[in-house]
Amino acid sequence: MQRRQVGEFEWTGTILGIALLFGTFVRVLPAFLSGFPINDGGMFLVMMRDLRDSGFALPMYTTYNHLDIPYAYPPLGFYLGGVLELSGIPSLWILTWLPAIFTTLTIPLFYLLAKQLMGDRPRAALATTFFAFAPGNYVWLLMGGGLTRALGTLFFLSALIFTLRTFQTPSWRTTGLALISCSLVVLSHPQMAFLTALSCAVFGVFLIRSRSAVLHAFVIGAGTLLLTSPWWGTVLARHGVEPFLSAGQSGNLSASLKALWGNLLSLQTILPFATFFRWLGLGWAIYRRRFDLLVWGFLPYFIDQRSASIVTSFLYPVLAAYGFLDVLPAFVDFLRTRKWNSNNDFMNRQLLSMSLLGILFYLVIECFVHAYVIRNATLPPASHEMTSWVRDNTPADSRFLILTGRPDAMTDPLQEWFPALAGRHSATTLQGLEWTLGGKFYSRWDELSALQSCRDMACVDDMTTHLGIEYDYVILDMSQTTSELSAPFLEEEYVQVYGNGQYVVLKK
Repeated sequence: MQRRQVGEFEWTGTILGIALLFGTFVRVLPAFLSGFPINDGGMFLVMMRDLRDSGFALPMYTTYNHLDIPYAYPPLGFYLGGVLELSGIPSLWILTWLPAIFTTLTIPLFYLLAKQLMGDRPRAALATTFFAFAPGNYVWLLMGGGLTRALGTLFFLSALIFTLRTFQTPSWRTTGLALISCSLVVLSHPQMAFLTALSCAVFGVFLIRSRSAVLHAFVIGAGTLLLTSPWWGTVLARHGVEPFLSAGQSGNLSASLKALWGNLLSLQTILPFATFFRWLGLGWAIYRRRFDLLVWGFLPYFIDQRSASIVTSFLYPVLAAYGFLDVLPAFVDFLRTRKWNSNNDFMNRQLLSMSLLGILFYLVIECFVHAYVIRNATLPPASHEMTSWVRDNTPADSRFLILTGRPDAMTDPLQEWFPALAGRHSATTLQGLEWTLGGKFYSRWDELSALQSCRDMACVDDMTTHLGIEYDYVILDMSQTTSELSAPFLEEEYVQVYGNGQYVVLKK
């Protein structure tokens, strides 16, 4: 009896369906489990409120943390959130669920981009599954800050899809769609705007081969500047170029082969299937002279390391698909026949297909486990109780020193959410300062992290004096800080005014 042959449409539909179904589930699950924005988003909550309070006219400053931070952040996500708030949806729901929805929508858009880059539906479908089941690719987008990060990623993918089509076969329809997508990126997220410009430049070098394509590329660039000018023109008129220069210096602008090597070796799952296939695909890309992909993925490591891993999160699934569907079958055929074979007969190789399903099943399980882990990267109930008490029982101009014992000041949920929920100034919050500190941002980050690593009172006194921090209240996370740190506060001139088992609030 002859075995039924699997066609390209059936194979592609099955693999893509797995990516869409389970990829959606693992992205929605953390929001469902947490019930509160994951990790960050406090500053964006305030910026949405500022926009709404100003009647949706762009404010000059945000009220976040009472620091007169220029309202220079791309505002599209805040406008969207503010409009949804007017419809009656609570702001915390918006910051919990919109990032999950946006992140889910990146899956079908990535498939379209992969198909554009690879010119092949089955390979693009498999690349999409590797993209959908890599927790490191989407966890940063699921957080509360995903209101802008995930939105910017959506338009980044859309912009690349239409720009690549324009470069290859110029038409005013695709040019118009590329122009709109690029404009929406710029209005959504600064980092994704930079990566969009860089990516378009890289692919333009490899793909533009006619004067017509050059003209269309110019229209996309000039049109994007024109369409986004009401926003950046307003910011420039109010604050000058300083906020943009400051934000631009908050990235790591040094080149690093070490960072690139570390990223190539990075493991996103316990069993590194994707990493292994990525390396096979890297060799395949070099063999096939796909230098457009390699320059696109690796150039950011020589320009802005902060952005580099974002691009490789899109490149690596493509390489992994090449590794699994081209290198593995070709290697098996070479061992058997001493001939190189690179066609689509992998769709009817039963052992290969069963192995693939087993690998995908394993990756889905890891994503489920990861969903349960990241749900804990949010504020516990004790934090809400404490911030509510502070908001209701302390003067509005109070200044707080928050010691949580978490060394990374930029990923400490309480540090970001405290100014938003309590409405008080936190001297130890870093968010927002990228728009004001310029080149001093990273040194401030290191200093605040060093402060959180203090294990005794002398260290705290030295660091607060060095940083020039003045405060009226101290908040201690008793579950993280040591007795050598907490006991002196309780024994000296500080008075405990609140405690809930985890947090203690002391008045100076």
